[in-house]
Amino acid sequence: MYKIHHSASVNPYENLAFEEYLMQTGKPGDEILYLWQNEKTVVIGRNQNPWKECNLEELDKIGGTLVRRLSGGGAVYHDGGNLNFTFISAARENKVAENVGFIVSVLKKLGVNAEFSGKNDILAEGFKVSGNAFFEENGMLCHHGTLLVDTDVSMLAKVLTVSRLKLESKGIDSVKGRVKNLREIKEQVTVPALMRVLSEEFEKKNKDLGKMDFVLESERLEGLIKRFESEEWNFGSTPEFNVTQVSRTESGEVELSLQVIDGFIRGVKVHTDSLDLELPERLSRELMNTRFQG
Repeated sequence: MYKIHHSASVNPYENLAFEEYLMQTGKPGDEILYLWQNEKTVVIGRNQNPWKECNLEELDKIGGTLVRRLSGGGAVYHDGGNLNFTFISAARENKVAENVGFIVSVLKKLGVNAEFSGKNDILAEGFKVSGNAFFEENGMLCHHGTLLVDTDVSMLAKVLTVSRLKLESKGIDSVKGRVKNLREIKEQVTVPALMRVLSEEFEKKNKDLGKMDFVLESERLEGLIKRFESEEWNFGSTPEFNVTQVSRTESGEVELSLQVIDGFIRGVKVHTDSLDLELPERLSRELMNTRFQG
């Protein structure tokens, strides 16, 4: 059976929760295409450090959101000019490559000479226009990715540039490549046009399977949304890291070296030229076991 879902929400917590819901309720014979958008959102990979991957201060300035997804890979920026796609099906060999081939064929149908490159990118004219990631669970595959249609690339560069913190992380870092919007390559490529052609081609490809009936279990979905909304999921799941912050105070320069585990400060070292001999002990006491704020 096949099903195409278009999300009416631009809330990242709701959209990622619905994606997980589709994954949990999908059956081995299903072929599902889910198309969705988030507004002003940084989505980080399952094992990434939000403080290392995102300039949280810049994201906060634009009223943006950070959320952690279930798959691995690097950090991405979503806005109204970006279209996200998700394929859900039984996990089998070469399925990801088959899905990527489908996306490439749709882009070519729209006049964009795209190609698959490396582990998880789609390129056009040598620029990255799509990144992909996937995970498997209970024999099912969730393969999702971005399509840069008309994204604010200057904002993307701002929020995906890390802060001035000196940070050593045990998590996964993003590999940031050159990106380009599809509309710069072919002006007629818009989000609505891309959604329409993706849906039409997916239906043609799977019409012999028959269309799936869909019943939503609201309570189950609400539980998933709450998890994606939680600070514990988005920040507390961060791999252990060490960070050094240097600041000047009225009494002198203070260098803080912090050990952060699951988003909480578990180790503090203070170096200072301050004449206040009690400052290191006081700062250590105040900071120990509090949530790291960046």
